[in-house]
Amino acid sequence: MTSPRRKFLRRSAAALLAGATAGCLSDDTTTSTDGPGGAGTDTDAATDAATPTATGTPESTPTDSPTPTETATATPADDALGNADYAEWLPAPAAFDRDGYEFTSIATGDILDRESDLGDGATEGLRGDTGAPAVDSYAETAAFHRLQPGVLVFEADLDRETAAGDLREVGLTEAETRRGFAVFTGERGAAALRESALVLAFGVGGGDAGRSVVEAVVDAEAGAGPRYVDESDDCERLTDAIGSAHLLSGRTHPAEEGLDGAVAAGLGVEVGASETRVRAPAVFPEGRVDEATLTEWAADADAFYGGEVETVVDGRVATARATVPTADVENFGSGSLPGSGRTAPRTPQAVFGYEYESTGDGVGILEVTHEGGDTIPGSQLYLRGAGFAEVDGVDQTAAGQWQGTASGDDEAVVAGDFAEVGVASDYEIAVVWESADGDASATLDEGSGPDA
Repeated sequence: MTSPRRKFLRRSAAALLAGATAGCLSDDTTTSTDGPGGAGTDTDAATDAATPTATGTPESTPTDSPTPTETATATPADDALGNADYAEWLPAPAAFDRDGYEFTSIATGDILDRESDLGDGATEGLRGDTGAPAVDSYAETAAFHRLQPGVLVFEADLDRETAAGDLREVGLTEAETRRGFAVFTGERGAAALRESALVLAFGVGGGDAGRSVVEAVVDAEAGAGPRYVDESDDCERLTDAIGSAHLLSGRTHPAEEGLDGAVAAGLGVEVGASETRVRAPAVFPEGRVDEATLTEWAADADAFYGGEVETVVDGRVATARATVPTADVENFGSGSLPGSGRTAPRTPQAVFGYEYESTGDGVGILEVTHEGGDTIPGSQLYLRGAGFAEVDGVDQTAAGQWQGTASGDDEAVVAGDFAEVGVASDYEIAVVWESADGDASATLDEGSGPDA
């Protein structure tokens, strides 16, 4: 069989962050035994194939806004972090047809400026390939933001024409100009481009859903649409409590889904030349602040790098905080939001391509190829779904552990490895990761046959 085509539009939003989440906040696509409210809570991010109905966004009609080359983004104060305006990018949750969602923001350039102050390996993930069109490396960005589910925002100096060409190469077509952005749409998602920013939405459903979400994001950034902090008092209090941070994450949630009684939780890491401040606020309903519960969580949390933690209360917000030597921060992977236990196993971030070749009689050979991203132990990788078939000369004819090539150390599956699978033409097959202890799992990619 020929090698599978490089299909960017098959990549989930999680896969686009392969280089970054490996060295930053805990991943949030695992199904974990940790308590709800942490970064591993929103388990449908990797497995939910439903197409959300975006609501609350303006009509998808062209505006009189200037073209992308004529519009410059607002510049924060000289002493502000590159992600200082992250909350402006967060649309109201109705854009995702949800009551709340998790967001992550990283001041990439500012963290890299502190690289010599941080511990060894702390910035490794920030020098990785984004896997996204128009932005080759996270190191090229001033900041980037992840809006779960499936939306990425890169703030960087972009060559508009080159970036537009990259978007066209992955199957997107320019559809309109909106708030100074050129909006591109395609079969699996959408994007919005201007010279200072790129918004990608490939994990929210089809092209129509992606376009609605992209429009909601650019409207929010322009102040022309509802923002998370405007629609949710809990989110506003949370972002105020996190404050300025080089790396931060947060979410609102029902009281029963997080730290006991809390309705929002977050984490902020502010890196200084010699000392780093870590803050983990939890927002409670009026009159129901439970400082003791937050203190108990913080005592066993990895988020504080072994520092001495204190908790303080301000109104209905309780915050656990610590100051640690910056040189002790050797990774940003120990962060979890208040309410979770110790860090859950990180979900691998990898892209898998599918190519089907019929052999007749309604069956054929499906080649599933690791196209990029993390190395994954073969013992933790599975093919699951429906439509497996008996076909001669293939690696696998039934659901189960990966039986294809594994050319990495200790039989790990790396980019370029593949499995040939016997399937019916209406197959629906997913690549699934399971942690070694079986306590966490995630669907990494999925595909269907021509007759599915």
